Amino acid sequence: MHEIPINFKKYFSIRLADTQAQRREAFRIRYEVYCDELGFEEKDAFPDGLERDAFDSISDHLLLVHNSSQNFVGTVRFVHTSTSMPEQILPLEKYCSHAFDPSLFDLKAQARGSIAEVSRLAVSAQFRRRSGEKGRPFIFEGMRTDISDHAKNFPYIAVGLYLGAAALCVLQKYHYVVVMMEPRLARGVSRVGIRFQRAGEPIKYHGIRAPYYISPDILLEHLIPPIREMFDDIYAQLEKQLPK
Repeated sequence: MHEIPINFKKYFSIRLADTQAQRREAFRIRYEVYCDELGFEEKDAFPDGLERDAFDSISDHLLLVHNSSQNFVGTVRFVHTSTSMPEQILPLEKYCSHAFDPSLFDLKAQARGSIAEVSRLAVSAQFRRRSGEKGRPFIFEGMRTDISDHAKNFPYIAVGLYLGAAALCVLQKYHYVVVMMEPRLARGVSRVGIRFQRAGEPIKYHGIRAPYYISPDILLEHLIPPIREMFDDIYAQLEKQLPK
């Protein structure tokens, strides 16, 4: 475990997609994974090979870069709300609000500007050739056997992307982040201290997924030391890239 932050820093970098060309790379990965490979979205809806929706314009998009090849490994988006747009809703509020149990997390009661969403996490197929990956846009664990450098010994690509989104949450002072995920993924990331709190029961949404939430306090209280070191490095990378 102590090698995790060392390997991450050596072999991967996190990048804020702040240009049109970089955002196109994020949308291209999403199309490759969600449309072409998994069929979660209709290919015909995106003839240019870029999967995107109306929420992308109010989102920050992150790209994970494989340093030695400079290939983009994966992407995730961080969807904002704003006090200046009280009518703005999150994708999960549009498509999955019925999954939230108000006794666990009252989604409708959250003020605009205090809540954000992490979604569209996808890892390119060339970095998902591990056991247990078939039919999933990313996985949490597993070892590669077909790339030449030590990136094959780094199983936490999805964790790196989640930590990037978490760093944006802290940097931009949001109170809560919501996400839909497989319960077993929530259990998996909890082992390294990313303790998403269940906000409702599982539903059918691109497979069986349940709503979860997390706050900066919950995140930072429980991260195990190697993952906290990894988070701090990602935070420092993104702090330099965000507009002042």
